[in-house]
Amino acid sequence: MSRRDELVAEVMDLLHRYQDAIETGSRDDIQTMVHLPVAYIAEDSVQLRERYPFDPAKLREATGFHHGCSTYNVVHVDETKAHVQIDATRLRADDSPIEVVGAFYILQKRGGEWKIAVFSGVRTPA
Repeated sequence: MSRRDELVAEVMDLLHRYQDAIETGSRDDIQTMVHLPVAYIAEDSVQLRERYPFDPAKLREATGFHHGCSTYNVVHVDETKAHVQIDATRLRADDSPIEVVGAFYILQKRGGEWKIAVFSGVRTPA
């Protein structure tokens, strides 16, 4: 296994834990996976947030979100930074689609841990 493959595996581990937290966890669970402040690129601004900007429990309640089908493409990675393209569909328990999300995340490895430092997503109804 190449060093790049090892780094990608580390990044993917974080992304899978992050997805699990969105599906079943709390904002506090996700908070452990982001650097603070975390940069969030919104529709019309770039924000530095002192906490993760979304509450996954509220998302699940408001939309019926149950699970996602996601693909991750680690576009660039080195020992301290990774750029990741994410394509996902958020689904209800019956597998009916709610919305499609395309996102870019930037992860940084600090103190031996990968964490999300920047994220931006485009959401469209399914």
